[in-house]
Amino acid sequence: MAILTNARRLLTKIESSSGTDSSPAGTDALLVSNLEVSPVESGTAGREIIRPYLGATEQLLTDTKISLSFDVEMSGSGSAGTASRIDSLLRACGMSATTTGSAVTGSSQAGSAGSITLASGASATDDAYTGMCITITSGTGNGHKGLITSYTGSSKVATVQASTAAFTPGASSGYSISANVQYKPLSSTFESTTLYFNNGGIRHIATNCRGSFSFSLETGGIPVFSFSMIGVYNSPTDTAAGSTTYSNQSVPVVAKSGNTVATNILGYSPAVQSISFDMANEVAFRQLIGADKDVIISARNPAGEAVVELPTIAQKDYFTLANSESTDLVAFQHGTTAGNIVSFVAEKVDLSNPTLSDSDGIQHITLPLSFLPTSGNDEVLLTFQ
Repeated sequence: MAILTNARRLLTKIESSSGTDSSPAGTDALLVSNLEVSPVESGTAGREIIRPYLGATEQLLTDTKISLSFDVEMSGSGSAGTASRIDSLLRACGMSATTTGSAVTGSSQAGSAGSITLASGASATDDAYTGMCITITSGTGNGHKGLITSYTGSSKVATVQASTAAFTPGASSGYSISANVQYKPLSSTFESTTLYFNNGGIRHIATNCRGSFSFSLETGGIPVFSFSMIGVYNSPTDTAAGSTTYSNQSVPVVAKSGNTVATNILGYSPAVQSISFDMANEVAFRQLIGADKDVIISARNPAGEAVVELPTIAQKDYFTLANSESTDLVAFQHGTTAGNIVSFVAEKVDLSNPTLSDSDGIQHITLPLSFLPTSGNDEVLLTFQ
């Protein structure tokens, strides 16, 4: 019987102990596109023996792993404070997850355009609310919304990139910071996930999976996360796919004005053609003598690119910025409906070698970006809310 390409399924579930099959079920199914799987990927050692006749020599396998790559639409779970289905993948790509299960509310001590001083009882930890969406619920600026791009715990002051026409609270303005699940990089104690790939009734199991991810957002298209994962090989079996339930993956929204908001590219809000980001983890499969098979993340070098309409020098001088040692902010919010908002904030971004291009007869500038840590494990904040 023929095995249909469209009758495939991918499941993912975080492992409680790295390398131990977490047994993902039909409720752990993931909606993906551009799925590519190498079900058996082995290194070889050639014998290269000398014989009195010509011919190939035997190749001995040195290790066996599974590699998978696929795209997932950029969207939320449908409920603010509930992790999206890609939670286990982000965690297996070296990210930690922190859940704020309910909205943080209060009354401001002060406010001005793009700034709000939160209540005296707000967190004293720097960047505690960075990456989160805030709404003014009463008083001056009622209905204004924005994305918090930095927060100083000692002063309670949050800097906000407006996602509505303006964000201008005053003293005693009521506010609500959305429930969310936030991810930031780790440098140790990496988690892993189990992936089940069912190929028309043939089930492949990859345990101890780790990898890297990127995303691309372009005007007029559906933004996507791209994952590249490596796992430990397990023998495939004839196993029916069984029932499948897709959940915690909302229908995405197209990247365009009104859907992608609160955009800040190195301290300026330009007309944006595209934004891309790559966590660029270095991932290796290891099978040492006397040790279990393992997949490790050994380094990362986050980088990306933004393509925007070329501003005047008075509006934003990207050329001088590229020729200096200065860094600045990159941020955006994709989606405006609670439960289907994904935000990205990077506070220390370096620019190098901008180039010019044409699009529809309009000059654009391509901005190569490097995402740097400030105090460690804080190059980027990715928040689902």
